[in-house]
Amino acid sequence: MHTVLIADEQDGRRSLLASSIERHGFEVTRISTLRQCEGTALATMPDVVLVDGTWATGDALNSCSRLTSDPEFALKSRIVLLSKYSDEDHLMAAAQAGVSEVIQKPVDMSMLVGQLTKHANKAFVPPPAEIKTAGKSTGVFEINVTADEPGWALPILKEVLNDATIDEEFVMNVLGDLELDGDDVEPERVMAILRTAFDRLIVGADEELSDNEDEDREVKRAEVSSKMIEAMENRAKELEEEIALSLERLMVMPDKVAIIADEKEMMKVDPNALEMTRLSLEVIADLLFELSLPGRVDDTTLLTQVQDAAQMASDALDALRNEED
Repeated sequence: MHTVLIADEQDGRRSLLASSIERHGFEVTRISTLRQCEGTALATMPDVVLVDGTWATGDALNSCSRLTSDPEFALKSRIVLLSKYSDEDHLMAAAQAGVSEVIQKPVDMSMLVGQLTKHANKAFVPPPAEIKTAGKSTGVFEINVTADEPGWALPILKEVLNDATIDEEFVMNVLGDLELDGDDVEPERVMAILRTAFDRLIVGADEELSDNEDEDREVKRAEVSSKMIEAMENRAKELEEEIALSLERLMVMPDKVAIIADEKEMMKVDPNALEMTRLSLEVIADLLFELSLPGRVDDTTLLTQVQDAAQMASDALDALRNEED
């Protein structure tokens, strides 16, 4: 039996959906809060999570995103969102949150049951929107492991220097740096020149590295690619140095030390922590002093404890001040 978790904060609507879906053979769990929805869904891994899109107590898409970020949930379950919105931005946001389908309200119950059956059987259902990845890293680098071959840098450059990067805004910024505007130079012409130049350097170099053409042209392409590699290696070295300096600063031990009970070992202590301790002790000592004044505390036993604590705070402050001296 396929399982469906229904998350809706309105009792009547939740009950109506549940009873209608149960009549078609689904095992239904009813949930009234988004937090409960997330916890129950991750614990039970239902075939489908049916979520209402409008909540007064939270954001449904945020909850969907947290659910689909769990690898096991993303593999075993699907999310269907019931929404009154159908604009492109909303559908894109739903797709980015991992929602498998957005069904518009008011809901056609027979259509809903049919779609739930498809999702429960893991049949293909078109996503709410196509997530555009142009100009963004896919997280995978196609790098040739032969370090002395210049082709390894080209896929990275292709990822960075594509049509989405060299757009009109990019060209206008370049013209601005040169103190030019669209009246002086046609932005479309500059865009075409830049794209052609990068294609020549990157795509052309890649093609000729893979083709065994005449030796002169191959040497020329290798020289271009070598310059790319050199630039990237230089930047890598700079990053390595920056990271090393940062780690070195993190590894520097503070000057202050605190003696452990056996008086043989010593532990480094952050000076800022000591300063905070000193300030805290000052506040505590002042408070305890005020409490120890006659008439402030009637209970004799409690008064004695306050006086002892005040003395201890004072002794600790004296020790810190002596250390500073």
